[in-house]
Amino acid sequence: MPEASPLPELLITQTQLALPEIGSALGQTVAIPADDGAIAAPDFIEVYEAHYPRLVRALEISGLDRAAAEDVAQEAFARTFGHWRRVRQGTNPPGYAYRVGFRLARRTFRRDDPLVGEPVSSGDLAGQVATREAVEIALAAMPPRRRSCAVMCLMSGLTTKEAARSLGIAEGTVRKQLEVARRALREVLGDSQL
Repeated sequence: MPEASPLPELLITQTQLALPEIGSALGQTVAIPADDGAIAAPDFIEVYEAHYPRLVRALEISGLDRAAAEDVAQEAFARTFGHWRRVRQGTNPPGYAYRVGFRLARRTFRRDDPLVGEPVSSGDLAGQVATREAVEIALAAMPPRRRSCAVMCLMSGLTTKEAARSLGIAEGTVRKQLEVARRALREVLGDSQL
């Protein structure tokens, strides 16, 4: 497993959150007004530190390369911070960041070819590479909602309830999408691997 990159430093001003380097990576200019008196609150920092690496990994598995996944995750947390006063009062603040991240990723998928191959390290075996490629192809063939459900529940370890909150859809929809996704993955991998 690749070594996790360090968390990006939180550089947030009191009046405005501007991240042009992230916005340019997404093809847009980003300037998010922060809530009044919004300074990186300890609860936001705690959510950020706990969920940033998981969100990056989930975005990578859903088809973004490492750099794009980090950009999208940073943008998702920047937007989350812009609304932190309202988000922190909700039942699932990390879910808000995940939802924003996956919505931004869908925009990226519409612009680019999804699941561009990444270099394989010399320590991988041929069977593992073939399996990973087969999973990527199967995920790429899925509609965005089904792919998001599969990545969040099967690969990121979220419950169906957490995934439903994060994606803003009903838990029953997540379960149905997972059922169809598992069936597609079983056809590719066989019953023993799923």
